[in-house]
Amino acid sequence: MKLRFLGQAYSAKNNQVETVATEHTARFLGQSYIPHRPVQPFNSKLGLRKYRGIAYGG
Repeated sequence: MKLRFLGQAYSAKNNQVETVATEHTARFLGQSYIPHRPVQPFNSKLGLRKYRGIAYGG
């Protein structure tokens, strides 16, 4: 998907993270749900590398 912000064109990337359900139950606005957690620890390669022309390491 091609997007533009302040005249700069960029592509959106959808990074898929595999998750599993936890044994806990949570409530939000009166609704119960089961939170999920990532299968693998956070991978810094999934993060933002460049923002408004400034590169960030990781």
